[in-house]
Amino acid sequence: MPGSFADCAILVTGSTRGIGQAAALKFLERGAHVAIHGTTASMVEAAVSGLTARYGGRVRGLAADLSDRAAQDRLAEFAGDLDVLVNCAGAYEEAMLPEADEDHWRRLIEINLTAPWRLTRALLPGLRRKRGIIVNVGSDSALLGYAGSAAYCASKGGLVGLTRAMAVELAPEVRALCVCPGPVDTDMMRSSVEQSPDPAAARRQWQSFPLLKRFAEAGEIAEAILFAASKSCGFHTGSLIVIDGGTTAGRTVVTGPVSTLA
Repeated sequence: MPGSFADCAILVTGSTRGIGQAAALKFLERGAHVAIHGTTASMVEAAVSGLTARYGGRVRGLAADLSDRAAQDRLAEFAGDLDVLVNCAGAYEEAMLPEADEDHWRRLIEINLTAPWRLTRALLPGLRRKRGIIVNVGSDSALLGYAGSAAYCASKGGLVGLTRAMAVELAPEVRALCVCPGPVDTDMMRSSVEQSPDPAAARRQWQSFPLLKRFAEAGEIAEAILFAASKSCGFHTGSLIVIDGGTTAGRTVVTGPVSTLA
């Protein structure tokens, strides 16, 4: 289990729900000062209010639409000097190639790839001074292709490449790692399932991809994020932490007796 983050300043983007919310809570439980981020003011206010009751002045928050460059800049200014930057905010939209338009492409690339790059660049002076850590949250989609997900796969694949380039350029002062989850039981996953023509079939299909035949819980991915940011992971940089239930390991093949012809 990751150790203490007492007095560490941490920004977790996308932390009003899902994996980001679970990670922010675990950082707070281990003593960190956490900046909460979400897209809307109402979501951020609700999250900060709920956490302040338990963690007092160690919680603050800002709403910022990461598809907007000015909002990205406001978030970086709000975050200030950090010990840990967790780029967890993400957008997922399905669109087959013939139906996908350029706005779809630009939106997913901007939120999933450009925003982490711009936030890291803006926050780099503080991260360097504090010998900080960048944890990017990718996806098994960075390593696999999924139909209807070309822009999403490209954005997450780019995030893996960005992480490795950061690790090379920023060592030894700053470490950079990428946590790549498989299917996770979050509101984003549930929304995707519910929008399919046959939600029950879609859920069964997604659950069939991991070898463990289930979705991950958000807290399981959050523990991997905390490990990546911890001293226990201190000799890791440029690494991928793939926590996907075996989705990218391979496929189960049913075989029978092998016959040969003489």
